[in-house]
Amino acid sequence: MTTLDNVVSLDRRARRAEPADPILSVNGLRIIAADGRELVRDMHFNLPRGGTLGIVGESGSGKSLTCRAILDVLPPGLSVASGSIRYRDVDLSRLDATSWRALRGVELSAVFQDPGSYLNPSIPVGRQLAEAIRANLKMQRKAARDRALDLLGRVGFADATAVYHQYPYELSGGMAQRVLIALAICAGPSLLIADEATTALDVTVQAEILALIDTLRREEGLTLILVSHDLAVVSQVCDHVIVMRSGEIVEAGSTREILHHPKSAYTRSLIDDHAVHPIAVNRPQSADAPQRVPILSVRGLHAGYGIRTVVQDIDLQVAPGEILGLIGETGSGKTTLLRTVLGLIPAATGAIELDGQRIDGLTGKPLRDLRRSGALQYVFQDPLRSLDPDLTIGASIAEGLYLREGRLGVSAIDASVTAALRAVGLEPELSTRLPRLLSGGQRQRAVIARALALEPKVLLLDEPVSALDAVNRLHVLKLLRRLADERGIAQIFISHDLGSVAGIADRVAVLYRGQVVETGPAGALLANPSHPYTRKLLDSAPRLAVAAPATRSLFTVY
Repeated sequence: MTTLDNVVSLDRRARRAEPADPILSVNGLRIIAADGRELVRDMHFNLPRGGTLGIVGESGSGKSLTCRAILDVLPPGLSVASGSIRYRDVDLSRLDATSWRALRGVELSAVFQDPGSYLNPSIPVGRQLAEAIRANLKMQRKAARDRALDLLGRVGFADATAVYHQYPYELSGGMAQRVLIALAICAGPSLLIADEATTALDVTVQAEILALIDTLRREEGLTLILVSHDLAVVSQVCDHVIVMRSGEIVEAGSTREILHHPKSAYTRSLIDDHAVHPIAVNRPQSADAPQRVPILSVRGLHAGYGIRTVVQDIDLQVAPGEILGLIGETGSGKTTLLRTVLGLIPAATGAIELDGQRIDGLTGKPLRDLRRSGALQYVFQDPLRSLDPDLTIGASIAEGLYLREGRLGVSAIDASVTAALRAVGLEPELSTRLPRLLSGGQRQRAVIARALALEPKVLLLDEPVSALDAVNRLHVLKLLRRLADERGIAQIFISHDLGSVAGIADRVAVLYRGQVVETGPAGALLANPSHPYTRKLLDSAPRLAVAAPATRSLFTVY
């Protein structure tokens, strides 16, 4: 086995080597499951030092598996069947465990899609960051704390000191993602793999993080692999693009070439879907629409964590069959608001009514009865954390049905599980798989299926399409709109994707620093916002970069 003692190229001075040398070479990579299914086949590319490669494709296309194979962290039951992966002059398949521990996080680092899964829930995030810095850079405690605070500021936190002392459960999904990015870059790696690193971020912070990553690449010689289902995000910073589908490359080339002269019909569909999906599910909207009796009302709500108030003086209503879009930057209080409605966070003051009944302050049996009824269902932002890792997808969906309908037979439960999976575009055979064996987008749809199985009156949707590619995102948006129109399910829909909000919502509320600063019909508000913050959100939305970055001749795909 190869050890780091034999790898002279891993010395920091090796970064001064000639840029003509590839830093990463993947040749004929093939990944299989334990049952023999081929998940990635014949993956080839060379990546130059300081280059940026975007890997784009729909959920389940093999993007994340390719990156996990590079880092030797494939999920259990999956393995590399053939091919080679070389970092500088080192065959990574020959490294032993000791060498990998010294390599990951120092030379090779990654930001994965589910930030909450990589943060210790019992330790403040600043301490976790400082400990990683001390372990990797051998710094003293104070120096590590200072660097941690600096990194938190660099990834967009206005009050880095406050965030330093917060626990992961006190952070929104986007805030947790930024902490994970700080952890990934804390030791100054040579190669950064960003697997949907901006998925959970609002458009303003997304732009800042992409700019930060690009700055690191230029100033520190960082080489980047950016995985995303959003071609617009990739086009902002990447020199080259690989388009994947069903485990293999369907097209590869310079970003400019891919955007202007796509050869594959699938690539053309990605470009077209990005351009049209904001209006594809849009319905005619009228400011004179009849007023309906709200099924869920929030009045004068103040809530937060301990003495820290996160949302204040919130007034919102949603009626049966109505979708209320809730937008705002990471940390504005969107998730805190929904968790307070669900009863996971106690309201400090104010009132919450469901179908005319007060539900704020419920405890004990009344709260259990409300949750068992399924009337109020929450789709969490992080699907991996909200699914039991030891239960199959089918068992997770069935669990709520058994709690509510204990007398239902097995065949009736199975039929309900199958119907819920099909409703969100998943094949019924996926019900036998564990969450870790599904892609991020598949897990997201499975969580939506679990909520739908209980036939809720109100859906609280926290970034339900954030992990989905354009095609599957459009499918789920149409599904949610149909649930509102045909079943009368009221929905509060959080998303940083303004195109999704424009396409699905009847009304929009804009949350800024814990307060609603603007609300109104979706079409009118997004077309002509009155608040400067709303205008900033619209201006920051990612667009396909027509003037793509200059190409680097060394990049090759065989």
